[in-house]
Amino acid sequence: MTGAVDLSYAGSMRVAFVTTDDPSVTDEDVDRPAHERAFAAADIDLEYRSWTMAADWDAYDLVVIRSPWDYPERTVDFLAWLRSVEHLPTLMNPAPLISWNVDKRYLAELDHAGVPTVPTGFADSLRRVDALLGAQADRSRPGGSSGEVVVKPTISAGSRNTGRFAVDDPAARALAELILGAGGTVMIQPAIASVAERGEVGVIVFDGEISHAIVKAPILDVGGTLLGGSYREAITAADPTPAQREATMAAVDVVASIAAHKRWLSDDEPLLYGRYDLVSLNDGTEALLEAELFEPSFFLDTDPDSPARFVEAVRRRAIAVAERR
Repeated sequence: MTGAVDLSYAGSMRVAFVTTDDPSVTDEDVDRPAHERAFAAADIDLEYRSWTMAADWDAYDLVVIRSPWDYPERTVDFLAWLRSVEHLPTLMNPAPLISWNVDKRYLAELDHAGVPTVPTGFADSLRRVDALLGAQADRSRPGGSSGEVVVKPTISAGSRNTGRFAVDDPAARALAELILGAGGTVMIQPAIASVAERGEVGVIVFDGEISHAIVKAPILDVGGTLLGGSYREAITAADPTPAQREATMAAVDVVASIAAHKRWLSDDEPLLYGRYDLVSLNDGTEALLEAELFEPSFFLDTDPDSPARFVEAVRRRAIAVAERR
């Protein structure tokens, strides 16, 4: 929890939240009402601007990438837009880090750096897919594998083209072939037993400190379908355990170290925000399923104080950026 800070600021503050121009996507933004109320209460001008539309991004005190949820279908254009704005010191989180986070192959880098992650294989060919599925079938992997796998593209959101299958189900290979045919990279993970039983925990971090946490109920059914027949996130508030807090902050520290090493951030500057999704492996390890560093839902309605905490983090960062310019 962040402590009290001096939130004085000379003049009015303008903040842009980067979203998309697709209303079918923006209608899913469960955080928008809470954001709008909290920023209005803090007397900060908040504007939602689509990354696809021309804008004077330099006119804002902070530009926060929040809900560009059409990026999986427009990845090339989105990455080009990121390059066009990466010079902005006001952009949060930094554009090069977001480009890295777009593709879930970043998980291999985090795993190599010592962050416990869900065992994941990546495939750019059907031969590699067959090898990964065969290996999953032939041996018991750590992590609570249930004899099932999750197949998905490395660039995706909202469980698009994602399925849970028995490891020998031909539909698993068929989905992988579909992903490859669309030019994507396939990722294959064991289906973690605790996810089907209890869901996954998302820990939301603002300015380097844990704000709140949620539990996301299971979404995937066996056979490549969605539970209930459609994508619906059932979210409840959670009190993260000490182990989940430790796992989250370990991931936060490693991400910050990578970002500093690649000169995306200064050594002492945390990311403005992130959500770290964790699952419990059979041995009790809290493993990282995903680190969402540029477009996560915060589920602010699960914690009444969280909107104000995010406003505080945004204002503090805007002031820090202004002082450096």
